[in-house]
Amino acid sequence: MITGKKSYLQYEGKEITVLNQRSRLWTHLYDCAEPKRETLFDAGCGIFSACYCGQWLTGKEFSPDQLAAFSMENGGCDNTGTNRPMLLAAMQEKGWAKEFGFEYHGDGLRNDLDTLKTHLLEHRGTSLCNLRVGHIVALVDARKVGDEVQVLALDPNSESADDRITRHVRQVIEESAIYSAITNENGLVVGERKQYAMFWINIETVRDFNLLHAIE
Repeated sequence: MITGKKSYLQYEGKEITVLNQRSRLWTHLYDCAEPKRETLFDAGCGIFSACYCGQWLTGKEFSPDQLAAFSMENGGCDNTGTNRPMLLAAMQEKGWAKEFGFEYHGDGLRNDLDTLKTHLLEHRGTSLCNLRVGHIVALVDARKVGDEVQVLALDPNSESADDRITRHVRQVIEESAIYSAITNENGLVVGERKQYAMFWINIETVRDFNLLHAIE
């Protein structure tokens, strides 16, 4: 069965709304260029990931459509999709960050992994990051397994099997499985693809992260 826009799971006592960016039903415009053509399906990974962070921190489900509209109105996107520092700064200024359960300290994109390890291992908040160029995911937890630190990713495009990151994946959360259609060149559905939206991955894969500090 092909997965729709959303599915739901529980993970260690938390309710998780799985936001499936692979669904073409995400039709809300999300484009800061003119004319506006792209939708959340095309470019909404940063929006979905911010909603994941908010739900993890507060237990509340947030609307990607509403956050996308806010982002476009407040300079949170550009011709490549979400501009994370600009979106987070606007959320902090306009009170949206507080509603999402975090503070943003304006420190932009970071790559000091020791700071990220401390932030997630000590449950100081969540993070937005890239696991591969051009795609934003949420990081919500961390654990040590032997000498390796692993982080828990919530990925709106469910790229657990993507060739660029799959070798770094350490565990998938089975309940987060996303089923999408495989079509041939004529548009005929010829099968299904199963990937996972929630998985543990080696922290060394993380690039260009933002820290979202949980409100005490």
